[in-house]
Amino acid sequence: MFRNHIHDRTGRHGGRPVIGAATAFALLAALLLTVPAVAAEDLGAAPGFTLETPGGEKVSLGDALAEGPVVLDFWATWCGPCRKALPHLQTLYETHKDEGLTVIAVSTDEPRNRPKINSTVRSLGLTFPVLVDGDKEVARLYRIDAVPTTFLISPAGRVTAYHRGYREGDEKRLAREVRALLAEERDTP
Repeated sequence: MFRNHIHDRTGRHGGRPVIGAATAFALLAALLLTVPAVAAEDLGAAPGFTLETPGGEKVSLGDALAEGPVVLDFWATWCGPCRKALPHLQTLYETHKDEGLTVIAVSTDEPRNRPKINSTVRSLGLTFPVLVDGDKEVARLYRIDAVPTTFLISPAGRVTAYHRGYREGDEKRLAREVRALLAEERDTP
């Protein structure tokens, strides 16, 4: 459709693109790597669930949402980016828990790695609920294909933001999204 507006490398008007396939691929890859998060007002309903902590305490998404917004993070003990992201989630939790924010981390670890969950939680200083998805049923409900994957869920049970993976700086975007959702909740009668 834009064929008449593309010049070849000699400057002649024609149908060949100015850049080569390798350059186009590199530009596309760079673009995809700089856009790790998807955010919208409503990305759909968050599936409900109840899971247990490593100590056996049951925690449900519904109960957490009754208190306010929830940051739901899927992670694993072997995941380096997860270990970098979780302390930022702890900071976010400490900053906004008095405003009703709950952070829930769901471990997707295989049975052989589950003994490492408690030591990881202690070493990272996590104080929010950490749950075990033993059969990965909740991960399937949320279509988790990579960790970390983080969802921001409104008290109405709607997903308002989604982040797949973690790169330095993602925590700032999530913090902005949390502040915006908390402000929206305060302004809603």
